[in-house]
Amino acid sequence: MRRRHPSLLSSGIALGCLAVLGTATPALAQDDDSPRRVGLLLDAGAPHGIGLSAVVRPTNWLRLHAGPTTNTLSIGVRGGVSILPMDTFIAPSINAEVGHYFGSEYSEVLDWLGREPSATSEAIRDVTYNYVTGSLGLEVGTRSRFNFFLNVGLSYVALTVPDPTPLIQDAADDDSVTSGPLHVRATIPSVKLGFIVYFF
Repeated sequence: MRRRHPSLLSSGIALGCLAVLGTATPALAQDDDSPRRVGLLLDAGAPHGIGLSAVVRPTNWLRLHAGPTTNTLSIGVRGGVSILPMDTFIAPSINAEVGHYFGSEYSEVLDWLGREPSATSEAIRDVTYNYVTGSLGLEVGTRSRFNFFLNVGLSYVALTVPDPTPLIQDAADDDSVTSGPLHVRATIPSVKLGFIVYFF
């Protein structure tokens, strides 16, 4: 019976181990690189303030989010969708968002401007507004646990002042003027900077 040389036997074992590692490594790498689907989004911008949202990414190219917002004067809610056409570390995004701010007192804006409270400020109470925003974004870390983004676009805002009579009387200098609810609509620039943390 022929005896195998120890060095040849060791080489065969080493080659076998390398082959096993070679087949296992791509699977492990694939697990580490797989995109995470659920996380939290935090952003700040103008004109809609600060928001915190739950994020779900059902596919590589689609992301959904929803959560509360604040503009320091009022509390609101929002929901949005993002389309990610490129599945790369740095990628563009197409975004749409709708939101609502509940009634609040906006007379504090006069304090910021240094104006004294007056009858006119009474009209800036229980103000609500809705908005729809469309934007283009640039995202860094699309397939990572952390994702930073910058969005720039336009917002269509519909604001309602329930009792604008004091404002109109002050502008017209006529106390006999009365008015129903005032609805203001405008399209304004929108910018937002934020990040997403994916948990799993």
